[in-house]
Amino acid sequence: MKNILILAALSAVILTGCGNISPPFKAEQTTVTTAAPTVSAAASSEAESTVDEEQVKYDTFIAEFFDSNICFSDTSALVTEAMKGSSFENEIDNSNGVNKITLKGSNGGGMIDVLCVDLSQSNLDYDMKYILENLGDHYFSQTAAQMNGITEDDFVSSYRMTSSVVSKGKYQRYGSVQKSDGMATQFGYTETYAVLNENKLTVVSGAFLSSDMMERQSFSQLMSKFAENVKY
Repeated sequence: MKNILILAALSAVILTGCGNISPPFKAEQTTVTTAAPTVSAAASSEAESTVDEEQVKYDTFIAEFFDSNICFSDTSALVTEAMKGSSFENEIDNSNGVNKITLKGSNGGGMIDVLCVDLSQSNLDYDMKYILENLGDHYFSQTAAQMNGITEDDFVSSYRMTSSVVSKGKYQRYGSVQKSDGMATQFGYTETYAVLNENKLTVVSGAFLSSDMMERQSFSQLMSKFAENVKY
């Protein structure tokens, strides 16, 4: 009889233990499953809100910049010096303060915009680094968009840098492209180089697309030559 009572007591403990383990485990699973989407949705909403705020701020700055009291300086001497010895056929259109250079190679083509903006009378309420970064990104986006059929996914390398010291600053951003459709490969390069010195902002922004990798290299070297001739 004593043995029967002991076995009964042990059975009760085991059953109670199993019963106590199972419900909390199920409850924990339910809690994790229902809570995760709520956290994700909140984080997503916050991220979208931040992006929207930054976009509004950026758009506001760009509008204020071009609506401010700015004037364009002549960049013909810079263009002439940098284009010396270039292997590309080119046409230069100087209008509205911007030198637009159309380039043509044996297997591709591209363009370079060169401009210099005098900010001494603009009274923009932004620091130098902010001006450089946002205007640099603005021109880079516009220039890169001129490579037809190319998206950010086609960039095989990219670089972005902004530096500022006392009264001058420099911005540089570039990306290389290599895209194949199985039959042919396109090689591209786009770069924006901007320097703010003594209230004058000089911008050189160009893009080139070719089926010849060597032409892309020649264009990259041409952009480097422009950078060498911009006073910093």
